[in-house]
Amino acid sequence: MKAALVLAVIAALAACSAPAPQPRSDRAAPPVLPDGYTESPQRSQPETCDLTTRDPREGPRGDDGRPTGDKVRRIREKNELVVGVSQTAPFFSKRDLVTGELVGFEIDIAQRIAAALLTGYTPGDPRLRLITLPTGSRLTALDTDANDAARRADPAGKEIPHVDLVIADVSITCERQRTYGLTYSMPYLSTNSGLLVRTGLKDVTGPADLRGRKVCSGRRTTNSDEMIELRDQQATGPGEPIIPVAVADTSECLMLLQRGLVDAIYTDVLILKGYQQQDPGTVLLDYHDSDDGKGLGKAGIAVSGKDDQIDLVRFVNRVLGEMMDDGSLQRAYDARFAEVPARHRLPLPPNIYRP
Repeated sequence: MKAALVLAVIAALAACSAPAPQPRSDRAAPPVLPDGYTESPQRSQPETCDLTTRDPREGPRGDDGRPTGDKVRRIREKNELVVGVSQTAPFFSKRDLVTGELVGFEIDIAQRIAAALLTGYTPGDPRLRLITLPTGSRLTALDTDANDAARRADPAGKEIPHVDLVIADVSITCERQRTYGLTYSMPYLSTNSGLLVRTGLKDVTGPADLRGRKVCSGRRTTNSDEMIELRDQQATGPGEPIIPVAVADTSECLMLLQRGLVDAIYTDVLILKGYQQQDPGTVLLDYHDSDDGKGLGKAGIAVSGKDDQIDLVRFVNRVLGEMMDDGSLQRAYDARFAEVPARHRLPLPPNIYRP
């Protein structure tokens, strides 16, 4: 009996001292993907529309000779201009890690518009409120009938503040005008898409060479639509088509590329140059097809299309025209993109409404 008891105690002690079971090596932790990550998203519905913007030479004008109306008066009475921008687009609009201030080409434009709207405005004045918005939902912040209807349909959705303008490298398209009920200023930037890949990826000159690989773009952007269209074209031929990936903010594509979760980023070449600065272990490839216009476009300032806000579009066009005519837009462009090779920079659009 005693011997049996001793053996039981020894067995118990041996069990307690046994090493803990080791995790199996084939159980890798699943990758953590950013919110809004979508593999093989659906393309926006293409359509034609009238993208003609509003002539600042028409309609009522204020004492300063610039356009005026209901929206311009409300902004001046409130004594505040609210602008939606990015905070992750180097050269365009990015937060300075030392000062905490937003700086970039599009911030310069916002400053100039604020100076024309708000009496006594100087850079740094808090009456210009810069609201940072992710790429995929930036246009939902505009005060439009379409956006109001979407909010009513999804009352539990994330609350997004209203802004007066969105200046965030927004390509001018019919689909966005229809979906969000917005209108555009005249173009202030000519864009050219590019491709950012990891060093060592061979025999790649453009997206078509990435069959079977993942290409990342911002959700609901023209770049994402182009990759979806390319996927559909390749699906009818031999081999595996590319795999489009969409994320809420284009900057998240860089993290996915660095972690090996995507193989390339497709977006504005000027934005990609900023990403390449953050990760020199990447290669930037120009990409556009001059015959069909793929990868080429123009960016405009997005404004609500409501009737009582159309005067703001005319006002913005007047300010952009002044910047084009006095050379300040070109100087800001040259200064902010000084580190970008000339081959990546397209000529700025002209003032189509000269006095």
